[in-house]
Amino acid sequence: MDSLDTPRRHRLLGSRLGGLFETQTYETVALRRLRRRYAVRRARAAADVSLGSGPAAFLRAADAPPAPHLHDRIETALARFAEVRERHEDAADRWEAAFWGDEGTTPDERVARERERRAADDAHVAPDDLFGFLERDHLVPPVAFDIPTPGDARERWAHELAEPERLYGFADSTVSESLPRVSRSRTVHGPETVEYRVRFDTPSLHVGDTAAARVYEPESPADDLPTLVFFSGLGSAGDRSAYWLEEEAVARPLAREGYRVVLPDAPWHGRREPLGAYAGEPYLARAPVGHFELYGAAAQEAGVLVEWARTEGAPAVALGGLSLGAIVSLHVAGRCGDWPSSMRPDLVAPVSGVGSVAQALTGSRLVSVLGVDDALTAAGWTGDDLNEFAPLLNPPAKPALPPERILACYGSRDDVAPAEGMASLLRRWDVPRRNVMVWDRGHVGTATRLARDDGFRNVLTDELDRLAEARSDEANGDGATEAATGPSA
Repeated sequence: MDSLDTPRRHRLLGSRLGGLFETQTYETVALRRLRRRYAVRRARAAADVSLGSGPAAFLRAADAPPAPHLHDRIETALARFAEVRERHEDAADRWEAAFWGDEGTTPDERVARERERRAADDAHVAPDDLFGFLERDHLVPPVAFDIPTPGDARERWAHELAEPERLYGFADSTVSESLPRVSRSRTVHGPETVEYRVRFDTPSLHVGDTAAARVYEPESPADDLPTLVFFSGLGSAGDRSAYWLEEEAVARPLAREGYRVVLPDAPWHGRREPLGAYAGEPYLARAPVGHFELYGAAAQEAGVLVEWARTEGAPAVALGGLSLGAIVSLHVAGRCGDWPSSMRPDLVAPVSGVGSVAQALTGSRLVSVLGVDDALTAAGWTGDDLNEFAPLLNPPAKPALPPERILACYGSRDDVAPAEGMASLLRRWDVPRRNVMVWDRGHVGTATRLARDDGFRNVLTDELDRLAEARSDEANGDGATEAATGPSA
């Protein structure tokens, strides 16, 4: 039987040469390239809504200045992009029919459709060869900013500032009786895994679309799989990419070891990318409001996925994430105390999180590279204004979960998700030092290390197994209580 393959890039990361991607030299190069990467995606997003309207309309949609001298090159690029998008749309339609529609397909046919869709999606998401020249000529910006003024934000979010649970909580304790129904696609065989998609209406009042996730299970899954829900980083295209780090570094390895892993598409990411924007752009473009809108929606969706995993028989459920996903998991750890118990994770595992988003908006290397700090200043935001919104931006002062149920990993040289902010939060939360893994890496190096080193995954699964065993003993009437002594390793 045919199955999906492990991408060549991941095999390279796991090789001896992969260590180069953990170095500070590569970190510097990768962050310098980030502006170009996002500018190309901005151009592609503009092309999606301006095809057929000409170069001038395209440049306006891209938030770029007029450039009559480039119209011929732009025309050529748009014509080639039209072909790319047509292949992407055709492959997406064929994939939808095979995985969600009434079309009968064999397992091998679904593997073929999945390969076809991923290749077409990847070409559509980041057409560097088509639009790279526009960034080199300093025309297309990395982000089309639309930042509200502090006054407008205060007026719109006054109630949430006074009661953050309006954004991060659920209407009442009976919410689990009316949770959105989670639908499941047909399966596809991965590299020693079984994979499928789930989707449901988001419970968020501020996003209002369909939440989605990709699920990974062992080839012969049991009914009681311990489950990890793990959010990706900023800008993730999810399974629209030929290579998805979180898939290869977390989901597939753990599924092969006997766990279920759920990789959600955060709002405005992956399959939830809005037309006319690229994955994650609304988060940046409407900072700081886009930040806490995403955190609130993703936190609520995490609750739905935790509840769903329990209905699937999971004896214990962990929630984690990388970078942006880590911030979401920290918010859940701090705010889930009033949620129904079935929606609260047993364990939270952030990797490269941010302890103070309000401070990172003026002190992170990422906001400087992408010009977020300058855009905030131009819209009238000061440090004091951002601190005023700290109740919505930052994880709470104390966690709702026991500190022993929090495992964390970060890079000591991280200046994208500043290391000192994460260390300070973990100290305030009284997270035991044995629960914290610190790597001598930057932000990119820490993500690479996660792909190359199974140390953090092993600590996470050891604790997940311990909690699952404790719950099983309790369910069997053995008198065991949920241990809260932290990981044994």
